[in-house]
Amino acid sequence: MGASGSVDNAKAGAGKTINLQGVASFASLVELLAQELGTSAGNMQGQLPNGPDAFDKLMGEIELNSQGFMRKLILVTQPGAPLTLRFQCAWNKNPEEGNPDIVGGVTSDYYLGVTVEDILPQGRALARYIEDIFAVQDRMVTLGHSQKLATMSAPISKLEAFEASEAGNLVSQVED
Repeated sequence: MGASGSVDNAKAGAGKTINLQGVASFASLVELLAQELGTSAGNMQGQLPNGPDAFDKLMGEIELNSQGFMRKLILVTQPGAPLTLRFQCAWNKNPEEGNPDIVGGVTSDYYLGVTVEDILPQGRALARYIEDIFAVQDRMVTLGHSQKLATMSAPISKLEAFEASEAGNLVSQVED
């Protein structure tokens, strides 16, 4: 029994090999995107294999919450499979308070026809495209919610602070 038990243990451990290079490439891509987007990477998870694959699935999250928008990018990949990007954007009408009050949301999925290793050298370009996609979602998230948004108000002091924080004045007085 002792000899067969050790053989069984060796066989059980053989299916648990993890391709650390693939995992490192994925982690590098998530970190690069987070850095380029001006935030930090969030949750990164991986499912361990049950078969000969290096890993079953890796998932990474990046959150970009600002100016009342709650944005999340979820990256998902599997060995040899294309990279999947899930974009989620919602409007929070009470961003200062602890409990978000969501008005509307938009979700879109993008399936890139390449693996993580193929896209990693173009990570900075991907970050620019991600910014563009979130800009479109920011505009779309309020569709159908104009009545709810009309009742919201922002104090003048917040508007002035926002204007002062921008590179140029958003509003300027015209001299007659």
